[in-house]
Amino acid sequence: MRILLINPSLVQAEIGHYSKETEKNRGVYPPLGLCYIASVLEKNGHGVKIVDCDAEKDYWNIIESTTKEFQPDVVGFYIMTWTFVAANDLAKKIKEIKSNIKLIVGGPGVTCMPRESLEYGVFDLAVISEGEVTVVELVKALEKGKGNFSDILGLAYKEKGEVKINNPRPLIENLDSIPFPARHLLPSKDRYFDVFTIEKHFATVIATRGCPFNCSFCDRKNRMGKNWRVRSPQNLIDEVEKIYKEEDIREFMFFDDNFIVRKQWVSEVCDEILKRRLKIVWECRSRVDTINEEVLSKMKKAGCYRIRFGFEAGDNRILKVLNKGITKEQSIKCAKICKKIGMEMVGYFMMGSPEETKETIQKTLDLALEIDPAFAVFSKTIIIPGTELFLWAIANNQIDSKYWDRFMKGKEKDGAPSLDTKELPEKEVTEFVKMANKKFYIRSSYMIRRLFSIRSFTQLWRQLNMGKALILNKFS
Repeated sequence: MRILLINPSLVQAEIGHYSKETEKNRGVYPPLGLCYIASVLEKNGHGVKIVDCDAEKDYWNIIESTTKEFQPDVVGFYIMTWTFVAANDLAKKIKEIKSNIKLIVGGPGVTCMPRESLEYGVFDLAVISEGEVTVVELVKALEKGKGNFSDILGLAYKEKGEVKINNPRPLIENLDSIPFPARHLLPSKDRYFDVFTIEKHFATVIATRGCPFNCSFCDRKNRMGKNWRVRSPQNLIDEVEKIYKEEDIREFMFFDDNFIVRKQWVSEVCDEILKRRLKIVWECRSRVDTINEEVLSKMKKAGCYRIRFGFEAGDNRILKVLNKGITKEQSIKCAKICKKIGMEMVGYFMMGSPEETKETIQKTLDLALEIDPAFAVFSKTIIIPGTELFLWAIANNQIDSKYWDRFMKGKEKDGAPSLDTKELPEKEVTEFVKMANKKFYIRSSYMIRRLFSIRSFTQLWRQLNMGKALILNKFS
């Protein structure tokens, strides 16, 4: 079968926190989820094309011409909650071109709200959670003209106007069994960037799936499970080496939620990089309570120069409310270890959490200034569907249980709803975020240090644009 996969534009979506200009300056990442789906479909003999709307200026004309010329039998969309409306609008237009086409939707937004995705959209089928196995079975059924989808695990579908949701599919245990993402279907590597990278070009790689932690504001464990699954170091670095040789890329971003969970595995990954003598630089994401000097020293030797940490808050009570499982003291200790090893940090900080006060927000800013990471990302605490915080917010009359339903229908425009209390109104939290950006970034010591750390004109230009957007309060 011929299959067209579309990644609707997240940059153009109504996220509601930063302006579109600021979002665009932050970066554009390759849609690895779609690339994984494409790879398993190609392996099973299907023709596949990808249109990444974030990487294309005139994406509708590309979608239109591809639909007319390629004549796909199936069009699949990867959506986050924020991109549902955009995906649905594109799907309607595609239906006008080819009325008998099958429309499939998958991704985080669908996994959180599968029934609503089909009820409010023109889509025919929805893939829930990991899609590699489900999609192959589904396309095979479509190819055979099978009309009954009840035996395909991890699938939702419409039957006589009613949405049916099948039993969940067990998560993939052997990640090495999945072929490498079909990056060859993406546009030029020049279209992708991150404001923080040091090289002009970079590649994102997924090394693990699942999250064993329980942060109340995060929905990842609902999408990929609590069981932390890893690729073998050999398989992982095979992919890195392939990109290194075929695409001439020297910077890599391990796009996992928590790269450092089992230190022995991390050490083996580093050994694999060193054994192959790959001259690369890379970064990852981790928690403050999973590092030590030994593992960081090994990672730095293997080319890791940056780790992104979710410090979140500077008050232990707020961290406990968020079920983060860390303390302010652990954050400070983590920062000291990183600075001793010479590991750059990006810190993420949230403001406006449950039980937050002006005083606890100030503590979060104070922590950011004390830790003094290379970059600090301040944001409001967002109420995401499928999270414990969402359920708490409903129970405490902070958000209507049908809020995200209305958002998917296009009746709500704020894709970043946050808490709004008499003691701490949402508008004040927004002002705190703006103030935090100014106080963190407009420091002579910080600006001088960043200037001397710049390694290329490209890096300088990107960071100047992003800094200007933040400092000038480019918020929506």
